[in-house]
Amino acid sequence: MKFIEYFIYFLLKILNTLPRKLQFHLGKFLGLVLFLLSKKRKEIARWNLEKCFPEKNSIEINLILKASFYRLGEALFEFLNASWMSERKLKKLIVNFDNVEKICFDMDNSKGKLLLFMHNPNLDMVVRASSLFMPVSGMAKKQKNKIVDNLFKTSREKFTERIFNPKEILELMDFLKKGKACLYAPDQDYGYKNSIFVDFFGNKALTVKFPYIAVRRTNCDVYLFSLEKKNQKYFANFKKLNIFGKNLEEDLRTINFEIEEFIRKNPDNYLWSHRRFKNRPDGEESFYPDNLLRKR
Repeated sequence: MKFIEYFIYFLLKILNTLPRKLQFHLGKFLGLVLFLLSKKRKEIARWNLEKCFPEKNSIEINLILKASFYRLGEALFEFLNASWMSERKLKKLIVNFDNVEKICFDMDNSKGKLLLFMHNPNLDMVVRASSLFMPVSGMAKKQKNKIVDNLFKTSREKFTERIFNPKEILELMDFLKKGKACLYAPDQDYGYKNSIFVDFFGNKALTVKFPYIAVRRTNCDVYLFSLEKKNQKYFANFKKLNIFGKNLEEDLRTINFEIEEFIRKNPDNYLWSHRRFKNRPDGEESFYPDNLLRKR
């Protein structure tokens, strides 16, 4: 296992040295391969897109679908860049870096900052970019594949103060109470226990309560941090959200709306291949057809 891990690490290091333009060309080719071979994931993504964009025709859906798989392929190289690119080079890739730096400088340092982000293909680039503006911590679950888990862990630990596992939610809130910044992705179905159903693209989606709870218990500010890809560069945005910790459904609806707005502008830059709507309200039939559900 160690030999395979070292070999993969060495291969990725070589890929990271390629010119960025070539990286994106190779990434698109890899995305095309994924598009052709990942039949089930492709159909899950298509189903999600058709349900979330009922106003679009099949040609428009297919264009977004294919572009989203291209982004998946490109994300491999964005992960490598996030892991090994120098801070100086990465800053140059963010076209509005100085403006965002000023916004972050003017933030209230006495309050914690919950930085919400989305499950975009280039998730690790988002994490790395946020760390350029302030010290950040985050939460990540262990990956099933040991090699992948080690790669992710090694990369993320270089640029974060701490990586919390999902069972360390109280420790994460302690960080917020101390005025620190913590990253959190609220846009997946984490099960019924700590979530409620809130509209997302006109469909009921289980939405995690944590941002609302964090504001109530720590009085933190909540921001949505996003990266919009501009050719081979990025436009970064820290948007403060009106989350007050007084009305659970209203706060979560605000979060889903803001995420939805970003996705509508960048529909290809989202991970459509996960089952965002897998759990349903009592009495409602399955969102997905049987052939797209996970076999237990």
